[in-house]
Amino acid sequence: MSRQARYSLFQLINSLYEYRSVILTTNKDFTAWGEFFHDDNVAVPIIDRIIHHSHIFMLGGESYRLKQKTLS
Repeated sequence: MSRQARYSLFQLINSLYEYRSVILTTNKDFTAWGEFFHDDNVAVPIIDRIIHHSHIFMLGGESYRLKQKTLS
């Protein structure tokens, strides 16, 4: 992710998190976000704003896609 893209995502989350609903899905744990953004100084404030007023749903189980692939 480029520096400009990281900054733009931060600005978007920062402008929305107090005033609008934000739905975000990911297959990455928060601990892996620093690696994804290549910068913990950007990842931490984004995570902070995302979880500030959030309801986090952690889903688990078998991968449906992997299950279908093994049946083929």
